[in-house]
Amino acid sequence: MKYNIEKIILWLKNGKKRELEFKPNKVNVITGDSNTGKTAILEIIDYCYFSSNSTISESIINENVSWYGLKININDKKYTIGRKALFEGNVSSEYYFSSTGEIPITIPESNNTQENIKSLIETEFSIDKTVSFPIGYGSNNIKVGSKISLRYFLMFNTISQDLITNSQGTFFDKQNESRYRDALPRIFDIATGIEKIENILKKEKKVELEKKLAKLKRKESEISKKTEYFQREQKALVKKAKEFSLINPDTVEKEAVSELNEVVNGAIIETGTGIERAKLEKERNIIKRKIKNLKDFTNEYSIFKKNLTDVEDSLKPITFIQRETDKIIKTDNFKSLISQLSTELNEIKEARKTKTPIDKQVLDEISQLTTQLSSLEDKLESLPKENKIFENEKEKYMFIGEVKAKINLYSKSDSSPSVSVKTEIQKIEEELESIIITDTETKRELTIKLIEEIIQEYMITVDNAMENYKYFLPVFDYKTKSLLLRKPKTTFYEKVGSSSNHMFLHLFFSLAIHEIIFKNKSPYVAPFIVIDQPSRPYYGDDGKTRLDKDHSDDYKINQAFKLLDKFIEERNENGGEFQMIVFEHISKNLFKDMKNVYLVDSEFKNGNALIPQKMI
Repeated sequence: MKYNIEKIILWLKNGKKRELEFKPNKVNVITGDSNTGKTAILEIIDYCYFSSNSTISESIINENVSWYGLKININDKKYTIGRKALFEGNVSSEYYFSSTGEIPITIPESNNTQENIKSLIETEFSIDKTVSFPIGYGSNNIKVGSKISLRYFLMFNTISQDLITNSQGTFFDKQNESRYRDALPRIFDIATGIEKIENILKKEKKVELEKKLAKLKRKESEISKKTEYFQREQKALVKKAKEFSLINPDTVEKEAVSELNEVVNGAIIETGTGIERAKLEKERNIIKRKIKNLKDFTNEYSIFKKNLTDVEDSLKPITFIQRETDKIIKTDNFKSLISQLSTELNEIKEARKTKTPIDKQVLDEISQLTTQLSSLEDKLESLPKENKIFENEKEKYMFIGEVKAKINLYSKSDSSPSVSVKTEIQKIEEELESIIITDTETKRELTIKLIEEIIQEYMITVDNAMENYKYFLPVFDYKTKSLLLRKPKTTFYEKVGSSSNHMFLHLFFSLAIHEIIFKNKSPYVAPFIVIDQPSRPYYGDDGKTRLDKDHSDDYKINQAFKLLDKFIEERNENGGEFQMIVFEHISKNLFKDMKNVYLVDSEFKNGNALIPQKMI
């Protein structure tokens, strides 16, 4: 992604216009005295990017400004976004927008809406409706499936002075606002490229299909239960009809249902004598005897094999005697006896070694007969044991009426829904198998290690500026999204003292995260960062500096700028782009020899400021 802020524009109420121009691929430094409006620039950038509240100072700044504006370059396109100044502390809903980067000479007029402008800018950031909060990542402030706002990704683009002086382990701005606090852990993987939107969509699709599959399986189970109940009811009706000689007792169940339909429609069925039951009972008894005989044979065969094993065990001493024959006093019959016993032992071993399919054959035969027996039992269940007669015609026709009602009911519940559900289940299962999800956990672990490696290099770059922590090891705490330090060969984290060290930790952390974003080609975070007064821990109190070379305040802030300069240099060498905007109150001499550091405007001193005295 290509991005840089080209200009910040202030249209003053007196008709004058103040512009500050920034260079791409540079560390753009605005330095000067306190209370000259440097920090307000960060607030103006945030305001123009659709902030719902603002802390732009009313005194000097807002009281003199009619409109605020940004001219930006995104992906080789120029845009100008203007927003009317706050009124009585309230943000404005009036916007100016130019798709060609045109900057009005006079005070702008509202020509567009926040919704339209934001939608266009988000499109440039590749943020569409698919870039949404994943399933399982909702909160009281975040709706699952809602589009991730550009403003959430802007958390990666600022290091405010409050953040630098904060010692509570917070490394992102706006964490005092609940919705931003909730959003950070939910967008971190997406923003840094650990997780791809395509992979999230696959996960969501899988969850959706699994829910649908579970629902269909419940439906299939319900249909199966209803089918079983229907079959039991149908058998009961057929059996009762046979008992009362309404249909032929020898008719099989499928045909019996057809006969029942005919009876319902007024037909008289020839019922016959009902010899089928006797025939089936005879066949059932024969099969039962066969099963019993086969089971008896199996038991006897098992006993036979066990006896063979016992005999073999009793003859095993013969092997020992044969090995020790030289130590035994032999009689006349010794040799022939030992030979005979040895022969018997070998015969038994051979008999046991010989594999016979008899076991499997018998078990298969028993299984087949058992299946046949079950089928016969089902048929017998549908046949009456004895014939009955209705007490009167009324009872007969009441039964026929019951049959008709149930047949009409069951005829509406054919097998097609069950077949349809099975087909749908199979289709979803095949679709689930085709979804290949990337193992994000592995990539996350590797990314954490890479962040720590990058920060280790940064610590080498700033050399002695970290003083006691120079040789400590960086640890990225993924859960809290913060940077910790660990002394080598220890198992605990160091409680880092001094706000100057906190400043370096924030620089290390933010630059490393942007390096990861660049390596993973994440399109959602713009390649720029605004840093508000990194030297504040050194000059914020008494303005005095220590003079010892490796530990002076000047040395440390020089090393910090050396780090920023090197970051821009390496990004350019790697074919990427990056812009920094840094607010300071240090002397320009501290960075004058760094080729990637650019002084914006002249120093904010002697009347020069965000709004110079001569313009008011």
